[in-house]
Amino acid sequence: MRRPAVVALVGLLLAPGLLPAAPLLDTLLAVVDGRTVAASDIALARALGVLGFAPSPSAISRQEIERFVDVLVILDEAGRIGISAEPEQTERAWTAVVERLGGEAALARWLDAQALDRAWARRLVEHEVVCARFFEARFAGFVFPDEAAIARALGAGQHEEAAREAARARLVREGAERALTDWLQEARRRTSVRILQAPGASITPPFPAP
Repeated sequence: MRRPAVVALVGLLLAPGLLPAAPLLDTLLAVVDGRTVAASDIALARALGVLGFAPSPSAISRQEIERFVDVLVILDEAGRIGISAEPEQTERAWTAVVERLGGEAALARWLDAQALDRAWARRLVEHEVVCARFFEARFAGFVFPDEAAIARALGAGQHEEAAREAARARLVREGAERALTDWLQEARRRTSVRILQAPGASITPPFPAP
């Protein structure tokens, strides 16, 4: 469950006097095949440092909205082909996030202060594990750099096995990322995606990072 807050639906007009004035604590940013993306989703992903987001106090950008849309597209495809997160993988990823944020007590205090659900935070961490497994299984596992490409990536005078493996891994990742980008372009054409914020709009995060 998300933060218990009022979601500001873009385009919704309330007639004066019908409802008491209340602060808008969250904003709906996109809808992806009926699944919503709110400002709080991106703010929490930022705070946790997951799904490609980094902690930031700045306004939420359209690029970040697009990134979260891509996450939902990936999760939908991962579920369709049976890719999920093993419990121990999620636990390891959660432990890393907790340590990065100063430990269990510090994280619990921050979640309580922002009225955020710990299960929601863990779910975002689980989503990151699923996205990583999808990337490896669907794309990285099908990229095989040849020796010539590895030699070009190494540069002159580099022959150590560790350097060769690092070059190979880099080429695999770069090739897989290109394949993922191409796949996402096609997948989004098959998906109902509505971005509800105009380009250049400033969306303030509904809560600060830890």
